Amino acid sequence: MLAQAPHLTRAHVSIAIAAGYLDEPRTLPGLAHLLEHVLTTAPLEASSNISLLTWFSQHQGSLNAHTDDYVTDVHFSIPAENLEAAALTVASQLARPAFSPSVICAEVAAIDAEWQARQHSSAMQRLSAIATLSDSRHIGAGCRHGNAQTLGSDTALLLDALTAFHRDHYHGGRVSIAIISPWATETMTRLIKRMATLFSPPTPCAPSLAITPRWNRLPHAKIARTGNTVELLWPLPSAIARHQLTALGDTADRLNQGLLVEQLPDSITDYRTTLAPSGATDTFSLTLSGTATQEQVEALAAALSERLATFFTTLHGTTPNDHDTIWQPPADTVQLAPAWFTHARRQALARRFATPPSEHQPALSPFAAGNARWLIGNAPTPASPRAVDASPTPLPTVQCWCGQYAVDGDFGALADNAWAACFVPGAKIVPSPLTAQRLALQGIVFKQESSPHGSWVIVMGSQANHAMVALLENATLAAPNAHEGLLAQQLVQRLAPLPATPALWVSHDTEAAVVCNALANLASRIEKHTVQASLADLPSSTAIMRTLSLPGTPSQRLLLALAEQHHSKAFFQQARYDHHLGYVAAVRSGDGAPCSLGYVVQTSNAGQVSNVGEIRKDAGSAGGKLIKEKQIEEKLRSITDALWKTSDSVLQAQLPTLTPPETPLSALVLQWQSLLAGTHQPLHRLGQQRIDSQALTNLLSQINTLGHWQTHWLDSAGHYAVNR
Repeated sequence: MLAQAPHLTRAHVSIAIAAGYLDEPRTLPGLAHLLEHVLTTAPLEASSNISLLTWFSQHQGSLNAHTDDYVTDVHFSIPAENLEAAALTVASQLARPAFSPSVICAEVAAIDAEWQARQHSSAMQRLSAIATLSDSRHIGAGCRHGNAQTLGSDTALLLDALTAFHRDHYHGGRVSIAIISPWATETMTRLIKRMATLFSPPTPCAPSLAITPRWNRLPHAKIARTGNTVELLWPLPSAIARHQLTALGDTADRLNQGLLVEQLPDSITDYRTTLAPSGATDTFSLTLSGTATQEQVEALAAALSERLATFFTTLHGTTPNDHDTIWQPPADTVQLAPAWFTHARRQALARRFATPPSEHQPALSPFAAGNARWLIGNAPTPASPRAVDASPTPLPTVQCWCGQYAVDGDFGALADNAWAACFVPGAKIVPSPLTAQRLALQGIVFKQESSPHGSWVIVMGSQANHAMVALLENATLAAPNAHEGLLAQQLVQRLAPLPATPALWVSHDTEAAVVCNALANLASRIEKHTVQASLADLPSSTAIMRTLSLPGTPSQRLLLALAEQHHSKAFFQQARYDHHLGYVAAVRSGDGAPCSLGYVVQTSNAGQVSNVGEIRKDAGSAGGKLIKEKQIEEKLRSITDALWKTSDSVLQAQLPTLTPPETPLSALVLQWQSLLAGTHQPLHRLGQQRIDSQALTNLLSQINTLGHWQTHWLDSAGHYAVNR
């Protein structure tokens, strides 16, 4: 698959293998996941000390991989001028890897650390719940993530198993390659053919691509959630024609544009339909947010099955247009790469479902009565919010920006468009039910982002200001969710500077005053919230982040962006492998004035924060010894200090690739985030000027004079501490 996008400066490539954890041996849960890890960290054939991850860090690219139940993919983004070298390097590694016993041992430990970090996450709980809906005789009746116990310590056994699994599954009969870049289609086609020739043909005894049905007749399962949700699942036939699967994908896309809003009860506040969701890729999924009893879910499942069957039959009855080959990302796409990688995985999955053209018979609708399963979130119903004091409250001052701020230079299409963006500090904006879908029906794109430190919304399209006024008048405020994502991700959110007052950005001043007043009215209802530590009963895990802050001049912002790129690989290696600080080990920057750089790890070896300066060790966790906060802080300090001492020669090489936005919505989000962070120019618009040796030396000297270092701690009970 390929798509040409002339405006891109980076190429996005996915190499997907039609093999996942439901293809691995029953005796080695997690083997497919382990192979994914080993492929990205094992030495390359051309170099004994460079892995794929290292190669990409040296070429201003990024690479990641994902193992699902039926598909494993390695995907990467790279400057377009490096596309050929990157594509052939990755394809060669996937086709002809060299398995090292030392790498296998290290990655078993890494998978175990990942398991420890994620085992209580909603995603892992969802996988376990899906497993309970599977036939007990099917391999899918177990959660297949893998850990040190399931994979064991017999390296020779794992080496043989990885070799056999790779031989049976990583061959030309299972590979799908997808590229989107600014290159000409003929050039991309030639590159894909060169990549494909690196893979061996399937062996005569290679396992079949056929999918074995895994679902039993159990209609539902409970799943622990941090919010009230229901996920309805309709199993797909084990063999389905490609155009029928395409019709199901179109069904999901169109339903997300609001076509179900009239069929849902008032208690449902949001929904999302997905073909082939992660962990249950042989299903059609509908996730509902809101409240519903089990009896209501049963009735809703029956009614929606009928509605979806009718909609699918109508859409499936249309003649497939073989000439309609232009890929369009969803309207609310901010980052193009994830949307492209999702599309690539879906196409790889289609190979496992697809029946031969001669067998294209009308398929039974997957939405037949009684075919639905569901996962019910068992989070307690939240207490009713306290009544707002009826006494008059002074309206807060709203910081306001009006105008395009040159986003039309990033995307010419924005010159004739309209938008409005609003931010509220210290609270989560809760729109009225089904807002995104109702706006989609009006041709308006809606985007929201929330963190423990504030919440913002953007609407883009005709009559954006009018739509924003209606949104704000019908919205409420809620306490921010302090337990969203991994602990390390929660700490990284603190890197972005945010204003202490409500903020507004509109493209046109028509009704701008009305929008400002509506935002002030909503923000005046902010109450002080006390965050409850709802995770205190879980085994302790701790995230630690050391941050560097600078005032935020353009040169300083470029410097920290450059340091993020060049420090990432070395920090990952030292924190994760040399010092064994945990599964997560990453460098992230927060752009703005001030600008920040964070070095974050997450470990299950440390216990709960008892006092600033000390960690209590849980008796049952790995290591069997006390780990003091001071010891971990000293390790982080030694790593980061060493990185900056060697930065002069490393940073001389080049400035970071300042990637321009790839979608109109991403251009708006980048400019909006820049305004909120105290600047007017997003990083990519600062230019690609060189930093000469003397200027770089002067900048580096500011690390010690103007730089401000802090260490942040967050544990799984929600306790936060910072050393200044």
